[in-house]
Amino acid sequence: MFTTKYNVTKKNLLRLKAWIYQHPKKVYRYVMVTLVISFGLIFIQYHFFTPKLSIGNKIPTMYSESDQIKADMNKSDQKIDVIVKELQSLKKRRESGPLSKNDSLRIEYLFNQYQNLKNGH
Repeated sequence: MFTTKYNVTKKNLLRLKAWIYQHPKKVYRYVMVTLVISFGLIFIQYHFFTPKLSIGNKIPTMYSESDQIKADMNKSDQKIDVIVKELQSLKKRRESGPLSKNDSLRIEYLFNQYQNLKNGH
């Protein structure tokens, strides 16, 4: 069964090859007409069915709540500023004299808070 289909297909292809060699002008004409029509269809498609592109940039949905994120970042920046100012005041106090145990604990606590805010925890 497979060999008969193979033989039939082979005979048809050989006949087509012989016809192409006997009629090269017709083959050339058919190929050129096909190419011209395909190029014409491409230009028609571009002219009449151009994809509509948005002019403005749309913000991805991922950033739709960016105002809330910005507000949270501003709050953490303000907290960091407060911590830095307090650490600077403790540094000035250390330069003027020795620190108490409470001051040392406060410095350690402020430093941990600063690290947490800086790392986003």
